[in-house]
Amino acid sequence: MLSTQDILFIVLAFCAVWFTAFLCWFLYQLSQVLRRAHVLIDEVRVKVHEVEGAVSGLRRKFDSHVELLGTLAVGVRKIIETLKIR
Repeated sequence: MLSTQDILFIVLAFCAVWFTAFLCWFLYQLSQVLRRAHVLIDEVRVKVHEVEGAVSGLRRKFDSHVELLGTLAVGVRKIIETLKIR
């Protein structure tokens, strides 16, 4: 016959098995969440890099147009000065 102490040890062993299974499942789920977060952060990093490149390209175009307008303004100013002298 089984004594009460034997039954207690059997129940504790059963609980240890279930706790170990739960702990393994929890660690697996945690690693999957962290992996998804890592992939998401990588995607966001790529998108931010693309947006940064687009903004810098627009800025370069804008700067070149401003330079052209500056040289055009200088040319118009010289034409007006020559017309004032005549």
